[in-house]
Amino acid sequence: MKAIASAVTAAALFMSVPALAGHSIQSTHGLSIVDNGASSPATGVNMTITWNESTFAASASFSGIANGNSYAFNLVGSSVTAVTSSNITGLWNIHRNGVLICGGCTGSAYGLTAPVGWGIKFYTSGETYGFSAYVDSRQDY
Repeated sequence: MKAIASAVTAAALFMSVPALAGHSIQSTHGLSIVDNGASSPATGVNMTITWNESTFAASASFSGIANGNSYAFNLVGSSVTAVTSSNITGLWNIHRNGVLICGGCTGSAYGLTAPVGWGIKFYTSGETYGFSAYVDSRQDY
């Protein structure tokens, strides 16, 4: 009987521990940039993605260079439509050489549970534009 009571107490404590809802990943190691469906190696990368599953808040920015062009991918303010531990879906603005090439495009960053050294990806619907990068650091809180 004592063993059952201990097991019930342990289960209750485990269930009351809140899940880690806040996350942040950074990278300076790009894999590729996709422009109009064509993928090219990415250099000069700077990526930061921060999100919270509980509050539905997210921010994301990626900049990098491919084929001599500079790119910037940014999640649009309050446009997030879905947030999980591994995925952010919302509207994105994408610039090539400072010119908006895709404004308010629906897209998803995914694979965001990746550990350090593994890759994450972002694609617009239809995979017309995107980027991928290795995770250099991450925080889960």
